[in-house]
Formats: sequence, structure tokens, C-alpha cells
Amino acid sequence: MPLLSFLTIFPPALAVAVFSLLIAIIINIFYKILVNQNNAKQIKARVKEVQQQSKEARKSGDMKRSSELMSEAMKENSKMMRLTMKPMLVSMVIVIIFLPLIAEIYNDIPVAIDSAGLGVLKIGESSYALQRNGNELKINDFVCNMPCITGNLAGYKWKVAAEGSSVKFARIVSSTPIQIPYFGNNFGWLGWYIISSIPLMIVSRKMMKIAI
Repeated sequence: MPLLSFLTIFPPALAVAVFSLLIAIIINIFYKILVNQNNAKQIKARVKEVQQQSKEARKSGDMKRSSELMSEAMKENSKMMRLTMKPMLVSMVIVIIFLPLIAEIYNDIPVAIDSAGLGVLKIGESSYALQRNGNELKINDFVCNMPCITGNLAGYKWKVAAEGSSVKFARIVSSTPIQIPYFGNNFGWLGWYIISSIPLMIVSRKMMKIAI
């Protein structure tokens, strides 16, 4: 049984969002422990101050002073980079460890198609007969031209695409009412994790009073 199997009690979109929040909290804990928050706040405040001074110097025509201030801002940013190096590395390790665990639950399913164009899709205890003719795929009584999106199979819709002689079924865990540029509106677990993790990381960081 997958370590994160408790997530299956939630609808898929919520389950991946909960996973995203858990990862965000774990990462933020390490940022809290490994980064001196007072130093980080001071550096951020100094960078903002210097950038504002540089902008004012540039407006007044004092390009030499503006350049000096920008150099100082870059030095302060370098200090911030050094502060965040350790937690950034820890964050990468956390993501590398935990992402495969959620993938166990919402993984893609490749189906081999034999020389007669036939195959069987197995999802848990359910089985679906496949018949492929070029890019046309018949799933029981449902027919589509790949790439396509199926109707409900074992409680999910699936993105279907040809991969050589096989067919890949990618589970859709979330659909948005509007199209997101370059991404569409149907998301697998990884796409939804990325989209949900950004606002959740920002909100959790503010709640935990983390300066960076």
C-alpha cells in the first residue's frame, strides 16, 4: 500500500492540493530552521532601500551613484543566495523523495497493443478492451482519435496518446473552467501539483512568518 494512500479519501484535485500543502509546510520548516530570519529580513529591506535610492539617483541624472547602489544591491542579493543555498538543496531532496510517492497513486498507465491492434486496459479491478486502428482507438463502446480525452473510466477521465505501438493513459485529476495559456484546462497529477503548490507555498510561507 502506498505511503500516501490516505490521500485517496479525498477527491483527486483536493488530494494533490493537500499533498502540495504538506510538501510546502515541510520545505518551509527547513527554511525556518536553516535560515536566520532576522538576517533575511534585514537583507530584503536593505535591497529594497538601495534599489529605491538607485532609482532616484538615476532620475536625477547621477548615473555613477546609481551604478554604485546597484552594485551594493547585487552584493546584498549574493548574501541572500548564500543564506538560501542549504534549504534550497534540502527542498530538492524532499521533492525528489516525495513526488514518486504521489505518482504511485496517480501514475500513467501504458497499454501494449498487439499486432492485431488489440489490448487490455487494467485500472485496479476494472478491465477495458481496446482496439486500435492507426490513431483511432475504441475503448469498449467509446471511440476517439488520439490524442483524445476519454469518458469516465474507473472514476476518472484520461488523456490518451499513442506512444509507438503502445497507448498511454494519463489520469486527469483536475479540470479548470477556463483555459490556462500553454497548459489547457485538464491536468494530470504533476501539472496540478505545480499549479496548486505555487499559491500554497506563498500562503504557508506568510503564515509561518518566513522572510524568504
